[in-house]
Amino acid sequence: MNTRTLWAAAATVLAVTVLPACSSDSDPTTDASTTTAETTSAAETTGTAAAPVDAAELQAPMDVFFDPAAPVDAKIAVIENGEARTAVITQFNEVLTGYPLTATIGEVTGVDDTTVTAVTDISGPHGGAPLTLTFTEVDDAWLLADDSTCSILEMGRLTCE
Repeated sequence: MNTRTLWAAAATVLAVTVLPACSSDSDPTTDASTTTAETTSAAETTGTAAAPVDAAELQAPMDVFFDPAAPVDAKIAVIENGEARTAVITQFNEVLTGYPLTATIGEVTGVDDTTVTAVTDISGPHGGAPLTLTFTEVDDAWLLADDSTCSILEMGRLTCE
């Protein structure tokens, strides 16, 4: 990389990071309490809430779901409508033996008392990608929601239908 290109890149980074901080189209008399109130109000309108479960508790069923050695019965026990998905989960288990996948639960956000979403990194031999999964509480157990289960299966070209 030549010096001119390096300087142009540095100037671009500086402009992107510093200049927006210098400009303001808000009233300079706005105090911190108004900004805090606006932030709180914005969080309330998005519907996010404190999650009633943490990432570690959601990680356990995902470890079972993606374990190629876990029996189908164990997998259907960690997903919503598991009994109805027995055939496709059997196929999924076969896929996992040749193409292992892992899931790592990240940020968990409460939707309501019995539903959360979790940013989950699903990785395989060729890389990974974050996916937002939904979990629902059924009989004091957190299960991967049916539509999230189907989304994962569709990545492997399996269908829930």
